[in-house]
Amino acid sequence: MRFGTFNLIGAPNMATGEQRVAETLEQVALADELGLDQAWIAEHHFSNYGYAVNPLLVIAKASALAPRIRFGQAILVTPFWHPIRLAEDVALTDILTNGRLDLGIGRGYQKMEFDGLGLRIEDSRPMFQEGLDVMLKCWTEDDFTFAGSHYNVERPITVLPRPVQAPHPPIWVACQSEPTVDWTAAQGYNALFSGSPTSRPQIEQFRARFLDAWAAAGHAGQPRIAVQRFVFVADSEQEAREAIWQTRWQRRVADHLRKGDERIEAGRNDPWVPDEEAGDDEWWDRLIYGTPERCIAQLRRDHDMGFTDFIGWFDVGGLGQERVLRSMRAFASEVMPAVQAVAAG
Repeated sequence: MRFGTFNLIGAPNMATGEQRVAETLEQVALADELGLDQAWIAEHHFSNYGYAVNPLLVIAKASALAPRIRFGQAILVTPFWHPIRLAEDVALTDILTNGRLDLGIGRGYQKMEFDGLGLRIEDSRPMFQEGLDVMLKCWTEDDFTFAGSHYNVERPITVLPRPVQAPHPPIWVACQSEPTVDWTAAQGYNALFSGSPTSRPQIEQFRARFLDAWAAAGHAGQPRIAVQRFVFVADSEQEAREAIWQTRWQRRVADHLRKGDERIEAGRNDPWVPDEEAGDDEWWDRLIYGTPERCIAQLRRDHDMGFTDFIGWFDVGGLGQERVLRSMRAFASEVMPAVQAVAAG
């Protein structure tokens, strides 16, 4: 199992962008030092839900501070970008990171963001799939043209420079619905699953469906399948339970943004309790929170389920930088080795 960190750069208490970006860069540098495999950055807009409006810029800066770790996005919302410009930026970022870039993409889910950019969320799926077709041509073809419903390239063009990794960086797709699971497997891309909005039985069903569709498509080898979860390695269970509020804040805000009933004033989200929310026991079961021993036991369940990659969300926002860094160090020194020992055995 490979291990990564995740940063959405949320700010429940409306911390400044300068503070939150600086904290994120420090966390990525520490992840590199601690021997984690990957750092993932997410794209969001227009609220304190997330300040990483351009993950590729964050990655380009972080790559100079973290010379070993690989970078990915979980995710880039491709309908928000013109596919040719995004293909160019991905190629340049791959060069700037010396070929240490993975490409994590998705079609987005927050209507508020689409509205703010003058786009229709109803068009997100065809824009996502058509845009990726254009990007693949950018990386692999000379003097290409393209005729689509959302994008057209009438004059033959060649996009330069090309990525370091040929033909392009590894592609990951955020899978939050059965059609996306099926499409991702059929295309032969890696899958990103989130363990916060999804119960363990649900995520196991998604994983099994993905593997079945992958095999049915006749792809060689084994896919990489990642699961993302909140992580806080604490000195005691009491300390961990007292910190759960930040994960509840994030999940509530995300649920309202997904349903389109968000309440945002001057960029601040109102995290009121939604009508349907996982109970305390169910929520605690989804978290990698607690003492090192509990975190090991929780993470082994994902390992035993067959996930090849684990993405730890250490900093939801509001926990405090000192505790985030302490949790990361404990994860690397106590939790990771125990899970790796199981895999080796």
